Amino acid sequence: MVSKGQKYKALTDIELTCMTSWAAPYTGGYERVFPSGEEFIIDDDPSEGATAVYADPCNYDKLHEQFIPFHDRKQKRYQGYYLGIKLEDIEHKCELVT
Repeated sequence: MVSKGQKYKALTDIELTCMTSWAAPYTGGYERVFPSGEEFIIDDDPSEGATAVYADPCNYDKLHEQFIPFHDRKQKRYQGYYLGIKLEDIEHKCELVT
């Protein structure tokens, strides 16, 4: 069972949604590939019936330029990014680290 605070390691590349956060009534996102071997931490317990969870990559800064285009990163209201990962992918393509 996936739960808040757990750390996972991707055993293969994983297609996911990389969500952008803004100091404005807007949320954007990009379809990205999370590289095999990278780790992430679950942000919150999944809601009942959820098919995906939000997570933060452990190598946030390293992946930032790869995941988020410069035109977003340079914006005054841009506040960062987070990952939307399918529970099915966590179950079948990841291993629990802690």
